[in-house]
Amino acid sequence: MSLKYEPDPAAVPDPHLGTIFLSLRDAAARVPINFITTPGVHLTKACFSDGVYDDIPTQTCISDLIASQFRRLVLDLYWDNINRQFNLCPVELPPLAGNATNGYSVDMSALYSITAASASSSVSAPGEATQIPNPVENRGLEKRQSSASPSPTSTGTGTSAAPVPTSTGVAGTSLLELGPYKCSLDLNLGSILSLYDDYFEQTANTVSARLHYLTINLHAASPFTSPLDPAHTPMQGRLPQSDDLIGWQFRSRFPQALFTPKQLQDERAHLNRSWFHDDFGTSTDTSYFSTSEQGDNSITQNGWPGNEWILLTDNRRLLVSWGEVDPQMRGYNFPADLGHIFAAGYLQSDDSMSVEDNNPTSCFYRAEETTISHVNSSWAMVTINETNMDRISSIAQNLTLCGISPTLNFTLGAAAAQHNLDLYQRFIRSATFGWATGEPLNVSDPKADITGSDDEYRCALIDSTSGYQGQWRVDRCSKKRRAACRVAGQPYAWRVSTYDVPFDAAPEACPEHTTFDLPRTGLENTYLHQQILNDTRTGNHDADSIRSGVWINFNSLDQVDCWVTGGPNATCPYTGNEEGDHQRQVLIPTIAALIVLVLTVLTLLVKCNENRRNSRSRRRGDGGWEYEGVPS
Repeated sequence: MSLKYEPDPAAVPDPHLGTIFLSLRDAAARVPINFITTPGVHLTKACFSDGVYDDIPTQTCISDLIASQFRRLVLDLYWDNINRQFNLCPVELPPLAGNATNGYSVDMSALYSITAASASSSVSAPGEATQIPNPVENRGLEKRQSSASPSPTSTGTGTSAAPVPTSTGVAGTSLLELGPYKCSLDLNLGSILSLYDDYFEQTANTVSARLHYLTINLHAASPFTSPLDPAHTPMQGRLPQSDDLIGWQFRSRFPQALFTPKQLQDERAHLNRSWFHDDFGTSTDTSYFSTSEQGDNSITQNGWPGNEWILLTDNRRLLVSWGEVDPQMRGYNFPADLGHIFAAGYLQSDDSMSVEDNNPTSCFYRAEETTISHVNSSWAMVTINETNMDRISSIAQNLTLCGISPTLNFTLGAAAAQHNLDLYQRFIRSATFGWATGEPLNVSDPKADITGSDDEYRCALIDSTSGYQGQWRVDRCSKKRRAACRVAGQPYAWRVSTYDVPFDAAPEACPEHTTFDLPRTGLENTYLHQQILNDTRTGNHDADSIRSGVWINFNSLDQVDCWVTGGPNATCPYTGNEEGDHQRQVLIPTIAALIVLVLTVLTLLVKCNENRRNSRSRRRGDGGWEYEGVPS
């Protein structure tokens, strides 16, 4: 079945949350993507914890998770040896014989022909014995299926049929009951591809576009006769081939949107033609990785592009990688997918991390170390398998501030995500660094409990008091405060200016070899927050003032709710389109009204003139002159 991207309205961020997510995406636009934390979730736990693989609930669950800003999904795919396709259901779907009266039944002769064909076409892997299905076992299978049905039927072709229990899905489709699972006949890899396709189409603009990651755990499906038993190793002749390969399917479906290992390799070898190829400087911060010169070109061995390049310039939307692979699927043709799918562990750090006693055992913040070589959080991720629900938000927040992406691998609220959406959204909000609760405050909001005009509260600061603990809030731009200054362009090295200035003077307040800037990731924010606390522990008489707020290079002076870097004169990159649309909405009716008015006036004048002329007669006199008069 082709799934669509159709989230519940409650899953779509409201304008306030939309501002938060967009501002943080733009703040980190030039940070390499491997250093940006991305919260993730295992779909099996979030969508299929009840064992029901139904089309519409799956569509809603995945759509809700994506809309809620889960950008890393972990998908379990099962190779169905009988139907030669990748399903979401953990059990093979039996070959079926349809019967309008009795529902579905297993087509045993078709099943036997499949196993016999696979035996004749199988090729042994080096060092492995060829596995040939045992006819005795097949007859035993048929006998077990027959015994499960006291009165099996026979078709006209001599097929022995064993009934398959079914139930009805949400949309009225049939679900096969296979042990503890209820499985749709059409929920497969193609369904996931179609959902992503629709999502990419609906969000194909600079405001809505986000980069996504999909990790695929590769399994062999269990036999439908014993759904809870370990899966059999598929015959070599029935393993995925050619266009059945996962990487080929993604590349074929998303020739533009998919970012592949081959593209990464090519771009690393020609930085001057890729990440450095723009008119305003590099679109990726090179302080996060090493580069070298080769002839007239820059190259890198370990770098990754930033969102500004990969998402907004190169228009890539998705990276796919391998996760866990069942031993039964070792025969999969992985070399054929090398150019399309990243290897297992490539988009995930190998560092050993876990969550114990509701706290991460590792954190990349190290007070005395500020260089990337010593603080390398590249692709750092922790999988949360189970924890106290009361602590899940603080765990997600702590991991994010430590430079680690949290990934859920248990079911929140003991039900599918669409039924406990609020819990998943709270997790996402906790895994979002930066803005404090309720921020960025818009004073035009009736709930805003502050005084002042909307034009005054357009500048952001980091508040290091106990109430905020390094989170951001807005303040009057005219107020004098210290400025946050990045040292020599290094991600984790910060200084605070030595005197207070209004926001528009913050760039000039930073000392030599430093630049007025903002923290772009959770870990950068932690380093700045700790630097402020260290500076105020030395008895500084301005300690309370400094802790209460230090300017960061983030403002919405150009347009409300459009947060930009670049100092007080920076402009909103979305103003042109949004204002243009607004102007068209306002001006077109106005211009149309004016045109109608002018035409109406002209029409009236013409008609008046014609009536005037028609009401009089023109007569020529003997001398050739004309006069007007009433006809006689």
